[in-house]
Amino acid sequence: MLSEAAQRDGAMLGQVVYERREGDFYPTPPENVDCLAHFVDLSGRVIWEPACGEGHISKRLLQLTGTDAVTGAQVYSTDLHHRGYGRGGIDFLRATVTPRRVNTIITNPPFDDLAEAFIRRALALMEPVDGLVAMFLRNEYDCASTKRDDLFEGHPAYATKIVVTKRPRWIEGSKGSPRHNYSWFVWDFADRGAPATIRYIHPRDAAPICPATIN
Repeated sequence: MLSEAAQRDGAMLGQVVYERREGDFYPTPPENVDCLAHFVDLSGRVIWEPACGEGHISKRLLQLTGTDAVTGAQVYSTDLHHRGYGRGGIDFLRATVTPRRVNTIITNPPFDDLAEAFIRRALALMEPVDGLVAMFLRNEYDCASTKRDDLFEGHPAYATKIVVTKRPRWIEGSKGSPRHNYSWFVWDFADRGAPATIRYIHPRDAAPICPATIN
């Protein structure tokens, strides 16, 4: 039987009658980070995860990049809410500068009402440093609103859409069938102007191209 918290999250399980979790906190299964790293070499990058939650993405990034998990020098982890990992109380949408030497922003942003703001803020921060932005969003995000067409078609840095062909199970221990497909949307200012691509990957087939040893 689902926990009380999980029962309130039917929207993530194919139902539509339950309230969302406070702060839109849905931890990203780490296998989905492997799908990004299958196509994007993360080695040598200085990464900011600005909605780190309990560190599910950050911890996997540390493993993939071979970074010292004690110092976390190559993965900066922050969140508006402190959930026991990283630094809390940091409002990404108000950020005008990045942590030192950051050239990559990777996150699963809050739901659609804030996702666009997260993308635009990340792009504004990464453009001056020819950086990279990767956002884990619903698969249809690039076709759901004409108000954000400029983020995709014709955007000079929009590089690739990585479709994850296994629906993420957001609530640990849940039994229902996940409702939504998700994809990584990637913008790369170091390769601006190149034709955008679309890729497909199932987590079981993901082989991260980072040189670090994966345990």
